[in-house]
Amino acid sequence: MAIEFAFIAALFLAILFGIISYGFQFATRIALSYAVAEGGRAAVAGLDDGEREQRATDAIYEVLNAYSPLIDVASAAPPSFVWQDTSVGRAVEINLVYTDTRFSLLPFIPAPDETVRVRTTYVVSDPSG
Repeated sequence: MAIEFAFIAALFLAILFGIISYGFQFATRIALSYAVAEGGRAAVAGLDDGEREQRATDAIYEVLNAYSPLIDVASAAPPSFVWQDTSVGRAVEINLVYTDTRFSLLPFIPAPDETVRVRTTYVVSDPSG
């Protein structure tokens, strides 16, 4: 009875810790995507590119600080912005790079990447014409 339990318990614990490890990694990815999306929404309110970048950066770090037990803010590189003119207005691509390996709990369960890159694009247009 004890031998069967040892076989089943080892397999069960490996699956359980694998689910927990991937759950933390997935939650981190969702939090980073949310931070970049909030940065894009905040960038729309600016009057020029400099103000838009500042508003976006402030919004991104506000979200990252809100997720501080899950997200290590020091592991997030400052966001980068790529501006381009499109047919519908001025578009900004916001890139956020995050490097953190705290949630690679088990050596035999591979981490998706050490570096998580999150990118989103927002179009800022003047509705008045």
